[in-house]
Amino acid sequence: MGVMVFGLARSGTTLVSDLLTIPGRSLVISEPEIFKQWSRKTTARVHRLARMVGLDLDEEPPQPQDYGESYQRYFEEVLRPQLDRLELWGIKNVDFSGWRPLLKTYPPRRLILCVRDLRDTVISGIDRICRLGITFRGTGSGKLRDEAWLLAGLAFSVRELMELRKLPHLLVRYEDLVADPGLRERIAAYVGLDRLQEERLNLKAAEMQRAWEVEKHQGTIGTASVGRFAAEPPGPVRSLAERLWRLLPEYSEAFGYERPPAGESPRDHDFALAPQPDRPGLSYLDTEEWDWRGPKQFEPSFAQRRARIAVAKAIPAAMRVLDLCPGTPAIASLLPAGSSLIHGDSVARAPQFLVSALHQGVLPPAGKAELIVMLGLLEHVADPAALLANLARTRLPVALSYHTTDDCAGVDRRQLGWVSHLSRAELGAAFAAAGYRVEAHWAFDGRQSLFRLVPRGAGPAPAKRPPAR
Repeated sequence: MGVMVFGLARSGTTLVSDLLTIPGRSLVISEPEIFKQWSRKTTARVHRLARMVGLDLDEEPPQPQDYGESYQRYFEEVLRPQLDRLELWGIKNVDFSGWRPLLKTYPPRRLILCVRDLRDTVISGIDRICRLGITFRGTGSGKLRDEAWLLAGLAFSVRELMELRKLPHLLVRYEDLVADPGLRERIAAYVGLDRLQEERLNLKAAEMQRAWEVEKHQGTIGTASVGRFAAEPPGPVRSLAERLWRLLPEYSEAFGYERPPAGESPRDHDFALAPQPDRPGLSYLDTEEWDWRGPKQFEPSFAQRRARIAVAKAIPAAMRVLDLCPGTPAIASLLPAGSSLIHGDSVARAPQFLVSALHQGVLPPAGKAELIVMLGLLEHVADPAALLANLARTRLPVALSYHTTDDCAGVDRRQLGWVSHLSRAELGAAFAAAGYRVEAHWAFDGRQSLFRLVPRGAGPAPAKRPPAR
């Protein structure tokens, strides 16, 4: 194999693979999943791509029963002989779980590693989940694509990337890739090509799944996505990006990015890179479990996951829910049958999102919603009383979470990006001032509290059972 492209998701790996895919001459396949269970969707995508570059394949994709349900067998018997006749072929991956057997089975002559500012990578990952609606849980896959998954998955990927970089490679920083034509020429020379391809064939082969990216780029390479973190408003998403950046300072140092201030990176965290003899390695399989509770240390994204799971269990069927919190609409995949979700965010991450300055207490129109869910936001609002007053004006019941100062001893709230610091008594007074009747489940998971708020004078809130621990 001529080249292997590895990198964090959203770091430019697909762009590099498309630059190196020239019809009739070369093909770098994005995420072929050779060792995994046969996927009809992946097989169809790779089949379309291979035909686009001129491989002599049947018009219809292969069927698993013809190859003993083994995609690797199909790859070896059908694709590999034709790939070997090209000037260059290779594989691009952002899944680091099997990089060692992949390199052993298909050793590349060249290795390209793609990186990006870790904060931009996090935010771009959130945007992608929102745009594609890939929260998954409701499909029965046993996976949940939420903020906790992104934090843990990137921590795992960074750990593996730091090992992979010990091999000879060409480093490609996303910021340089999109801004410097000279770097793109060096990539071509590195793999032995005299030019690069302009058409985004891997994106086109993915059809509707990646159509929004084709539309966004319009066939050009630009810097619009550089500095994504700087443009993100204050709130949970920005804080998540900064959190991972602080947890993994070695990444920024290794690849020439801005480092967090000295002394602000926890060294005894389960996700940290610094070796600890009593700390087990981060398991990829753990990161993929939809209800994994996460590291021993407190992480807001995992607290938000617990709140979503608990609240979703207490929502009646066929409820119209307005979810107000910047980030993924992951609760949609946890709701009971017949329910619908409208997501409100501070950024238009998807066309259907309602956008308002949530961190400033500004709410979008509630429309036909019957219930408002606000999990993981109030800690990021400097004036909680104003936000609660705005919520009360909707006359809708609210499911809300909060970490009071009473229940979070030892938690550095400011390092987590929290700007609201209310005790139980202060929070209760704020609820009363806004005119709410309150059903409280204090510290239901040890630190985080859940509340069912009903405006005084309104009918009873939709009720099911209280959240389980």
